Amino acid sequence: MEGGSTHHFARTELDKPVDIQIGKQTIRIANPSNNVSVGGLFVRRSDLKVGTPVHVTIPVHSHSFEADGQVDTASQAGAGIHFATLSAAELETLYELIADLTIRGQAAA
Repeated sequence: MEGGSTHHFARTELDKPVDIQIGKQTIRIANPSNNVSVGGLFVRRSDLKVGTPVHVTIPVHSHSFEADGQVDTASQAGAGIHFATLSAAELETLYELIADLTIRGQAAA
């Protein structure tokens, strides 16, 4: 595994698809064992390289959470993506996503 563990925030299982844009390529990851936190997310995708800048999109009700980030860790199990600095609006949408997941009973990861 490259990089160290950076779990500073509680993580919640993510059962929504995640679109990761790398340059002009968009990868859709619909694996139910992904997880998200205020600091970033983990996706079951083993071909992402540490240091790669990404743009993340996750649907939330009638809109989406979007943020820039960077692949922090990578292994055969998947990749950890750290969110860049979030605006107040992005953070509010992320909180809405995490609240929705929690209300629907998604487990802590």
